[in-house]
Amino acid sequence: MLIKTTFAISGKPVESQDTAKKAIPIPLIEPRNRVASASLTTDYYEQLISQESAKALTYKLPKTNEEFRTGFESNETNDYGEYDMVIVGAGTAGCILATRLSELDKISILLIEAGGEETDFTQIPAMWPYHQFSDFNWGYYSTPQKQCCLGMNNSQCMVARGKVIGGGSAINGALYVRGNCKDYDNWAALGNRGWSCKDVLPYFKKSENSQIKGDKGYHGIGGFWNIEYSLPPFPLFDNFINGSLETNLTIVDYNGKSQIGVSRVQFDIKRGRKQSSGTAFLNNARKRSNLKVVTKALVTRITIDRRSKRATGVEFVTRNKKFRVRAIKEVIVSAGAINTPQILMLSGIGPRKHLRDMKIPLVADLPVGENLIEHPVVNLMVRTNYTAPNISTEESVRQYLNGFGPLTKGSNVDGVSFFHTGNDSTGQPSIQLDMTGALATDATMFQKTQNYNTTIAEKYSQVIQPRTDMIWYATLLHEKSRGRIQLQSNSPIDFPSIDLNMFDEPEDVDVLSEGVEYVVRLLETEAFRKINATLLSASLCGNFEKNSKQYFECLFRNLGTTGYHPCGTAAMGPDRRKFVVDHKLRVHGVGKLRVVDASIFPLGISGNLNAPTTMVAEKAADIIKSELK
Repeated sequence: MLIKTTFAISGKPVESQDTAKKAIPIPLIEPRNRVASASLTTDYYEQLISQESAKALTYKLPKTNEEFRTGFESNETNDYGEYDMVIVGAGTAGCILATRLSELDKISILLIEAGGEETDFTQIPAMWPYHQFSDFNWGYYSTPQKQCCLGMNNSQCMVARGKVIGGGSAINGALYVRGNCKDYDNWAALGNRGWSCKDVLPYFKKSENSQIKGDKGYHGIGGFWNIEYSLPPFPLFDNFINGSLETNLTIVDYNGKSQIGVSRVQFDIKRGRKQSSGTAFLNNARKRSNLKVVTKALVTRITIDRRSKRATGVEFVTRNKKFRVRAIKEVIVSAGAINTPQILMLSGIGPRKHLRDMKIPLVADLPVGENLIEHPVVNLMVRTNYTAPNISTEESVRQYLNGFGPLTKGSNVDGVSFFHTGNDSTGQPSIQLDMTGALATDATMFQKTQNYNTTIAEKYSQVIQPRTDMIWYATLLHEKSRGRIQLQSNSPIDFPSIDLNMFDEPEDVDVLSEGVEYVVRLLETEAFRKINATLLSASLCGNFEKNSKQYFECLFRNLGTTGYHPCGTAAMGPDRRKFVVDHKLRVHGVGKLRVVDASIFPLGISGNLNAPTTMVAEKAADIIKSELK
């Protein structure tokens, strides 16, 4: 889950060349040499953090794909040849697919990514908020909302999506959460054969190189993806655990036998550095001669033979030129839950009426872009009598280079709990609660990541005490409300339209309110009374009785945001009237075309989406390999 807080570093901005410590130029990190070596000094990382953080504070996110316009509008289309497989998108799923499929040395693969390469900066877990304000992020915002995001500029929530090798896994908080066993059994119950809990567990284990002493039989060793704890735990972590025990939760391996309970957070990091799918998987495959990776290339449409209804390749633009590449065996779209539906619809696959309105010839009438699932998140400010130490940038970097310390903590999170509300007996948690350490928050960056309007940002800056306050995140895991992805036009230069529609269903407000009521009870436990923990009031909602349902609803609709967990927009199921792909992820009614990413989730997940997306890609690779034999 991308959790919206920042870890502010106390380092100073880079000064002029005549200062005592000169600015060190940041070298271009070559694709196959992106992992920082031990020879890189603390000076290098101090300068890197200072420079990139300063850039992020003034960075303006793009509003369109203008950088690709010249190539898209070119009258000449160049031939890029042919490959057995063309994979669109080198995010979490695309990197894994390319890695696994290229193990078949007789299969040629082209992987196309709109963004560029990862850098040393993207591999610092705590810097993820700054990654959002850079070229690593597409720059999406929701449409102006009526039920949520009301405290944001123009009532728009930020929708951060990775535009870089590794995709979202390169810019997220690095939390490793698989979800609940019941989630996948529910997928199978919809008619998706082979997607039950027992079917997908081997694929979670396959990717893992787990350092977690978890439940026996639930974790893998020797996979590409390293999973470990961030060290050391925040000093108030024990209070979180002990307080949760007082509320009758138990300590669990939430990626093991039972998810309901409280735990330390498991991260996809290796010796403190982020393990994106690019770093963990694709780096191993790029040495193979049968795999070609093209970066900074925007796929504009899938080419489809209208007579046979089969995908034949894709068109893309890069470096101000337009290209067409042929796919002998198939096209796989792994562009994520926002961009995959956009590409499908631009290619004539989507709702008949919407494509007609966009003047796009119809290839297949499918509910593409419908069923947008997104986890609503509410920020809860907790004040204690504990004062966090002010660690210098130099010391933070020294610790980071030795594999521990605050820079290794994605989202600054240490503890997590999953629990039911009300009389829920499904076996799935309804709420995820993430506990951060002290904020050490840069007020400007906090406002940017939240997109809070000036009034609310000023209220926060007046209230926040960075070294004594924590922000906890209560996430509604199985919301009833659904949003939608649509096109703004028939041009790929225009961003897609993202209507989150959170809190449209009153039940979502009720369940999340019960989740926050639990937090109030948690702070009343002996473990939290010892540190005078208090849930701070939101002055914006001061007209309502504190902790009443009306107060919470005001809080959610104005200050609630997203978990950056979009999925479901090309959902998997047997009925093409309701679903876009079948249980083998083949697009209904269109041959040689498959979707492999979080957009195929037919129902939501009890937690963060990166690990489930990895599982989907691992399983899809085996499905495809079996068909190629």
